[in-house]
Amino acid sequence: MSEDTKPRLRYSSDGTMIASNDGLKNVISGMGTERDRRTHSQFNYGAGNDIAELEAAYATNWIARQVIDAPVDDATREWRVFSIDEAAEIRKAENAMNLQGVTQEAFKWAGLYGGAGVLLITDQPLDKLLDHKKIKKGSLKRLLVLDRMLITGQDYNVSDPMAANYMLPNYYIVNGGRLPIHHSHFVRAPGAKLPLRLRMINQGWDDSQLRRCMEDIKDAVSAKSGVASLIQEANVDIISKDGLSDILSSGDMDTAVASRYQMFGMMKSMFRLGLLDSTEEYNRHAASFGGLGEILSTLMEWVSGAAEIPMTRLFGVQSKGMGDSGKGDMNNYYNAIRGKQESDYRQFLEAIDKVLIPSALGSMPDDCEFDWNPLSQPSDTELAQQQLAFAQSDDIRLAQGVVRRSQVARKLAEQGVYAIGDDDIDQMETDEKAERDGEDFIPLAGLGGGEPGTAEEAGKVSETDSA
Repeated sequence: MSEDTKPRLRYSSDGTMIASNDGLKNVISGMGTERDRRTHSQFNYGAGNDIAELEAAYATNWIARQVIDAPVDDATREWRVFSIDEAAEIRKAENAMNLQGVTQEAFKWAGLYGGAGVLLITDQPLDKLLDHKKIKKGSLKRLLVLDRMLITGQDYNVSDPMAANYMLPNYYIVNGGRLPIHHSHFVRAPGAKLPLRLRMINQGWDDSQLRRCMEDIKDAVSAKSGVASLIQEANVDIISKDGLSDILSSGDMDTAVASRYQMFGMMKSMFRLGLLDSTEEYNRHAASFGGLGEILSTLMEWVSGAAEIPMTRLFGVQSKGMGDSGKGDMNNYYNAIRGKQESDYRQFLEAIDKVLIPSALGSMPDDCEFDWNPLSQPSDTELAQQQLAFAQSDDIRLAQGVVRRSQVARKLAEQGVYAIGDDDIDQMETDEKAERDGEDFIPLAGLGGGEPGTAEEAGKVSETDSA
């Protein structure tokens, strides 16, 4: 085995192997050897994010803002729904605390900075462990969004892997403050995932969603700016004159030459007339724009791939190909959003619900779980078919005795399908209770039920109707 083909191992300063010389080699052509330029290419991870550049990109460039905002807006736009009896009260508590807006803000700053969270301000001291058993009605006072630049972690837990905050701070300090905040009062929103070792270097925070797209965004923006500048120079007028270089090099005739051709340009613009000496020659060179559109489209595709957002959503550009409406790309995108809802957003909201719901209801109901509403908006035809399927499904469950009429009505009221009031639902529940107790009752028209009564009273009503 020659010296060039022997595998060479690379070691760090402490003797740990960090890379090997694997791969295809050819000592004749130099492929895979030290003569191959490709062998010197490698990825490097910087010491940290350039926060000032990330903020400037987000504040000034619409593509950078879309990369951060679009996935969060799509994940939270249709929000969630509870199927329990107290769903309406929970929705009122969410609106009072602006939970949907707080969630959007927290995840946008987490995507920009690599981490953020919500501080649960309750009637319990912030420097002590938050006791969920002591949450009573009205305990939650405010939800305060803090990004990683406004809060500093202290006393990191690096010794207890069984704790929920392993490799995370035990306490936080708001910048400019002194009060330590126990980690149980702070619900973290994750950014772009990092390996554990890099997360330790990053003080327990994740990476910015925008950082991995910055190079591609810069390329796209600079290319667009270059094309815009080129358009301004679409036609370049060139005048050739014998001895012009000698005149300019003398330094005495610069102003006269500039005035001469400035006057030429003004006359050409005003009267479409150019006057030239017999020793001067006029030529016009037109810039070529061929292929610029393809270059911009390719750069846009790179940005779209780096952001994991379809071009249909990120740029509003129709997908390529005959008959391709971009629906397949959007379905894949929505599947990815649904995965983030379950892996990131659900954990985030469930941690807040442990305080929000008992504070709104006085206690935590059993089986208090929520479902995500569909991400895409159906067409009128699809909506009608969906409503028909739901109605048939509810009818079958009613016939099977799985659900009650009041439960179906409460679901419809929560969805806003019909103007069903709480009094109507209460009346249905009263009628259902009477049916279960074996009482006779006469349903009141328009309410789906009526006040329970005795069989004798029901007979009197029947006789009156007959008369």
